[in-house]
Amino acid sequence: MQIEAAQQDMAAAHVRGAPGVLVSGLVWLIAGGVWTQQGVATGFTALFVGGILIFPASLLISRLVFRAPKASPGNPLERLALESTFVLFAGLFLAWCFLRVAPELAFPAMAVAIGVRYFVFRTVYGNAIYWVLGGALAIVGGLAAIQIVTLPVNTALIVGAVEVCLSVVIFLLGKKAAAAN
Repeated sequence: MQIEAAQQDMAAAHVRGAPGVLVSGLVWLIAGGVWTQQGVATGFTALFVGGILIFPASLLISRLVFRAPKASPGNPLERLALESTFVLFAGLFLAWCFLRVAPELAFPAMAVAIGVRYFVFRTVYGNAIYWVLGGALAIVGGLAAIQIVTLPVNTALIVGAVEVCLSVVIFLLGKKAAAAN
């Protein structure tokens, strides 16, 4: 399978990744709300539990709402997307460690890890918007970690808002590309 065909197959199977970005954004928004109301540790627990649900929920949305087909068997980009999950595990471990010794760094560390992972989705879906998304989240996480800029709300709320907004952009760009073909 050629790379372009594999990317088109993944884009069709996962609605260009828009449902996953949307669900992730909603999880971050919920975690940010929990953080605001109940503290950083409880907010992080909400992010962890919600994070487990992102892939199954986005797959359900792709299949039920958008009637997306399954990816072709043997599509190598499916494996790449799965392998990039190890970046999340590393970020989760670091964030959990920060939670114990420097709680203010837990969410920024996770934001950077999520941002870095999104760079891989440029290749998975063949869409440079994932570089924009990954860069935005890494910058938000980095700024929150080094505290040079005082953010107007907690990091989780900003990450969630960026993801929700860009999920709409990804979806609309996909519709525009489909209409052009």
